[in-house]
Amino acid sequence: MKLHIRKATIADAKVLSELGGTTFYDTFRPYHTEEDMQQYIKKAYSVELIIENLLNSTIQYFIAFDNENPIGYTKLIKNVTHEKLTTENNIELEKIYVLKNYFDKKVGKELMIEAINYSKQNHFETLFLGVWQENTRAIDFYKKFGFETFTIRTFQLGETLCDDFLMKLIL
Repeated sequence: MKLHIRKATIADAKVLSELGGTTFYDTFRPYHTEEDMQQYIKKAYSVELIIENLLNSTIQYFIAFDNENPIGYTKLIKNVTHEKLTTENNIELEKIYVLKNYFDKKVGKELMIEAINYSKQNHFETLFLGVWQENTRAIDFYKKFGFETFTIRTFQLGETLCDDFLMKLIL
């Protein structure tokens, strides 16, 4: 495997749409109905929405590649506030996903390092994220980087309400 990570550009909209839909489906399909999954993916990972996000200066995507094959990505949202955060200059890691065939190949680790470095280089004080409370694999992964839970929020996917931990890393 030859891993490299780069910032996404508008030309990557279709790749991000497909990668996002695939990784989200693979991660959460066992817990939700097919109908709920398809509705969410159609809305959250449409090429149009990805293009809109890529044109938004407060959103930054990074894509991980194995040679030329996209295998994972992150989505960061700058200057996000939350009532439970004590810092003012925050950035949210809204998405970090890797294709399941690349689990345990350090792709997630490298994407996280990239997100942390980007956050530090851009002088953010806190990097935070939401993670489903039952996703113990992801929670353990974030804890290895020093993230700590600071509150809970509810996320709705179709008919299902999910409680997410919000975790933060002081940079």
